[in-house]
Amino acid sequence: MITTETRELTLQDRCDACAAAAKVIATMLNGELLFCGHHGREFKDVLVPKAIRVYDPEGELNLYT
Repeated sequence: MITTETRELTLQDRCDACAAAAKVIATMLNGELLFCGHHGREFKDVLVPKAIRVYDPEGELNLYT
């Protein structure tokens, strides 16, 4: 299930895969994963079904198309 979240991403939020600026936050049962647009799209098919929430303010994952 995908829901919205009010948390804002800052320049200090970095991708867990490569340390680029985070664009997507996936909230899992045991914590958060932050991804840049590239890695968010790369892991989308695995990430989205397992996440409790996905915060994607810039539409990097095209979840609503």
